[in-house]
Amino acid sequence: MVETVKAVLRRAIETGGSTLRDFVDSDGKSGYFQQEYTVYGRHNQPCPQCGGLVVKETLGQRGTFYCPNCQK
Repeated sequence: MVETVKAVLRRAIETGGSTLRDFVDSDGKSGYFQQEYTVYGRHNQPCPQCGGLVVKETLGQRGTFYCPNCQK
């Protein structure tokens, strides 16, 4: 799992982060990592991997989206 987390973080940094609103870096560029999200913001929609419904849970006032079939 550690190696997977490192790989995801590395990819997020390479693509400029995951800015969701109007934040830009010092060069005026926004992040593009959010384009790689698979299920974020897709509550009650089919998972693109297995077709099961995506679930949203609120943890610490933040929304967390996941597919209960794919993510164990």
